[in-house]
Order: sequence, then structure tokens, then C-alpha cells
Amino acid sequence: MAARFTGDGLLILDKPAGCTSHELVRRLKKVLGAAKVGHGGTLDPFATGVLILLVNQATKLALYLAGEDKSYRFTLVFGVETDTLDCTGKVVARYPAPPLPEEMVRETCSALTGDVDLAVPCYSAVRVGGERLYRLARRGVPVEPPTRRATIKSLVLLELRWPEATFETTCSKGTYIRSLGAEIGHRVSCGAHVSQLRRLRSGAFTLDQALTPSELATTVAERHLDRVMIPLSLALTSCPDLRVSHLGAKRLRQGVSLGRAELLGGNGGRGWPEGLYRVLDPDDHLVALVARSTRERTGEESTFETLRVFGAP
Repeated sequence: MAARFTGDGLLILDKPAGCTSHELVRRLKKVLGAAKVGHGGTLDPFATGVLILLVNQATKLALYLAGEDKSYRFTLVFGVETDTLDCTGKVVARYPAPPLPEEMVRETCSALTGDVDLAVPCYSAVRVGGERLYRLARRGVPVEPPTRRATIKSLVLLELRWPEATFETTCSKGTYIRSLGAEIGHRVSCGAHVSQLRRLRSGAFTLDQALTPSELATTVAERHLDRVMIPLSLALTSCPDLRVSHLGAKRLRQGVSLGRAELLGGNGGRGWPEGLYRVLDPDDHLVALVARSTRERTGEESTFETLRVFGAP
């Protein structure tokens, strides 16, 4: 585009294998000439599927979009472990195991549904002692990887064609599917690594809404980006809404707290549950994200805390 793109919104990309999420962000920023471009949750280079790209003010949503549940389809190869827990790594162990009964794999899926502690992959960006794990792994520094609590909301075996099996899962933020695959292999005593990984959904956004990089490039070249750009007000729709008047929206944008910004149709928030709320104006434009919590010591309700404010469209 000849002119600098100043609009705000989300683009849903069907990420191809072989490139990083950050590379796609850089490409889009260069093509649009946008001030800011980010993403709503990274994917490994070998993985494909839903990648949320955030343009300009939408980058303020990154932390919250990354925290939403995600769904994946992935394929495991049993009997072979790699140092990266996926198909890009070096083989570190082989197990000459006979074909597993399908019922055993399904029982393992059931046992892993719910809250589970999974070891963080050695090749990941998690920091230990102030340094990224993947950098330590590349230097051969022995490190005991930390564990991370994940919530596996569903884990279903779709197909077992030994030595491969395909699964679908819906899980909480921060779940490493490579670690989940390795844990399945550990529990059936023959090891495994992820050979294919595709994100089907991130929060409310699915593959049905996703463009390929070439489709996005064509859309940008034809100046039809407005046809596919998702407005800020359609992000985080799982969060409850609060409504303010036009004057209230203006005051919020000027730094006034929500409690003094003419909250519509409510009682000032008294008795409302804790958590994240979206603040919308009468025209359904996203004005702010706010959080409500209870003061631990007194049990007294606190006022809403303003987390992010979005400028007028």
C-alpha cells in the first residue's frame, strides 16, 4: 500500500509451515507501513493454522488474546523421541514397541484430561536463571526444565495407524502440545514426538476466518483490507460487556476511572463477579478493558481497574 495504514483491527492468518510467527508479523508491518503489528499467540515454525495478527491499537489486546483457550489437531509418531519433542529435532531414543491397543491410547487421553503438570520443552523461549531454555540447550548446558500447569479441556484420539496417531485437543493458555505429546508417549511406555501440528482455533477465531499469506497479500494489493479486518469490538467476546455513554467513553479515554465515567444500565458494578470486562460505547466501539477484583484483606469490593484504553475510531 502506498500510504501508511492507520486503521486498527485483527487479521486471521492460516500460518504455513516453515516460517516463524515473528517473520509473518514483520512482513505485514512492512507491507502495510503500519506503526505497530503484533500477534495473539505464537506458533512453532513447523506448525500451521490460526495465527491472529494485530494491527496498530489491536496490539494492546495481545496479552489477553494469548490467554484464551486454543484447539489443535496433532499427529504423534510413537517409538521415537527427539530433543525438541517434534519432527525438527534429533532422535535421542528409539523404542522397539509392538503396536499399542487403541483402548490404551484412549484411556491415556482420559487420564490426561483436566489439570496436568507438563514439563516445558528444552527448546522453548521460557527463561531459566535469566536465560532462554533453547539457548542453553543449543550450548549443551544440562538444565532440569520447569513444569507448567495446563488444563486439558478435551483430548480425543481421532485415528490410530501404528506407529502414528492423530488427536484433537482444546487446552488452556501456555500449553505446549509438544510436551503433551511427549507425556502421552511416556504414559504408554514407548515414547513419542509430534510430527504435525495445526491450530484450529484461538479464542473465538477459527480456520474458517483465516486467510493464507497469498490471499492476504492480494487483499492488501487490491486495497480491500477493510473487508477482512476484524474490528476491536469483536475480540475477547467471551468477556462480559459494560456500557458507557459517549461522554463516558470520552472521559475514559481522558484517564477518568470507570466508576466516574457514566456506566450505563447498571449499579456501578456492585456485586458483579471478578474478572476481565470489555467497555463499549453506544456504537459498539471498544473503549477499554477493565478488571474487577476483591480486596484480599478486607473482602471489600474494589473499583474497576483500567487495563487498556483504545482511542476513538
